[in-house]
Amino acid sequence: MVEMHPETVAALGSSKEFIHTIDEMQERIDKIRARRPSPTSRVIPEVDAEARLTDLYIAPGTIETMTRQQLTAEIVGAIQESAIDALRQHRLAVQATEWPRTRRAGQ
Repeated sequence: MVEMHPETVAALGSSKEFIHTIDEMQERIDKIRARRPSPTSRVIPEVDAEARLTDLYIAPGTIETMTRQQLTAEIVGAIQESAIDALRQHRLAVQATEWPRTRRAGQ
């Protein structure tokens, strides 16, 4: 068996910690969902941490009582607000991540 240089061993250990930290952070990010209602609360989208629309609730009677322009404004506005909130949560999840320190041989 070939013996590895101590710096190589330290780098491999650090990289495993780093990958584990990234996996944990990604799990937290994957759970993020933002639901910001429209001004009338008749439209509630669900947006994930990547600002993708994952669900959309439209209250009964909303489509019949609003014009196309009103409904469009309700949907688009609520999706935009939800996306802003989801991206804020994403940023906070990344900022809250405690990254492992780089180790040197002998540390």
